[in-house]
Amino acid sequence: MSPVRRPFWKEFNRRLTIMIVPHGTARPRQVTFSVPFALFLFAFWTGFTVWSAVIVSQKFDYWRAKADSHLMKIKVDYFSTQLKRSQEMLDEVRKMDRQLRTLLSLGSREAIIQSSDEPPAGGPTAMDSALLGRALDGGPATPTLMDISMEVRLFRDEIRSRIASFRDISGKIDQERRAFRYTPRGWPVNGYVTSPFGYRINPLSGIPEIHEGMDIAGPSGLPIRATADGVVLFAGWASGYGKVVVIDHLYEGYTTRFGHNRQLLVRRGERVRRGQVVSLMGDTGSTTGPHSHYEVRQKGRALNPRGFLGPGDF
Repeated sequence: MSPVRRPFWKEFNRRLTIMIVPHGTARPRQVTFSVPFALFLFAFWTGFTVWSAVIVSQKFDYWRAKADSHLMKIKVDYFSTQLKRSQEMLDEVRKMDRQLRTLLSLGSREAIIQSSDEPPAGGPTAMDSALLGRALDGGPATPTLMDISMEVRLFRDEIRSRIASFRDISGKIDQERRAFRYTPRGWPVNGYVTSPFGYRINPLSGIPEIHEGMDIAGPSGLPIRATADGVVLFAGWASGYGKVVVIDHLYEGYTTRFGHNRQLLVRRGERVRRGQVVSLMGDTGSTTGPHSHYEVRQKGRALNPRGFLGPGDF
């Protein structure tokens, strides 16, 4: 052995002694072992520690993944349940949408009352179909995040569609409301017709003419009422009409005229409501006696008021 290695080998083969001195009267103990054995124990302990750490780390990752998977399943089940409830609410909204559209298309109150309820409807969602197909193929019948994501996208699209539909319905309702409020309807006064719309012989001149309104006779002073909401366009004296009220109804070009009044109760620019008294019956202007000359015009063209009369709301 070379002189260089001899001291190292000597130290390597040195024996180590550990003295254990207990408290009390027990005899001391000693443990003697060589340096190679100590190195072996150190290497063994180090390797065992590293191996244990790797095993524990793998087990920790496994249980953490399992916990994450369980938590994810709980979340998926929760969101799936919430999605089902939202889908049920959306089905109710869809049903109301169809019912509203059906009622709006019926038009009259009698038709709405007599209409029958909508027949039952429904069906599985896209996610339900996907789950059934997966179950038939032998796969899991539980929804995944991808299934829920797809259902949420469809749900969001359906919500956008319903919002657009309700805006459309709201517009139709507003249009129907405007049509109801601003279209002339009903009798302007309780009386009897003495001269209808159309061809006639003028009672004053005896000349044939087209009568552009309807004469409704009654006692002087009877209240004359607006037949639709609107704004007073004119209230004053006009040749032939005498004291006349002209109302612009601000819808589809409708205007109404009430002539031969004894007294005017509204002024130009004043807003009036259907049924509001605007004047009192009289015999001013070209007339043979107390009556109301009632005209309905659309964009300046005279229409037969008979088409706008009903049982009346006054």
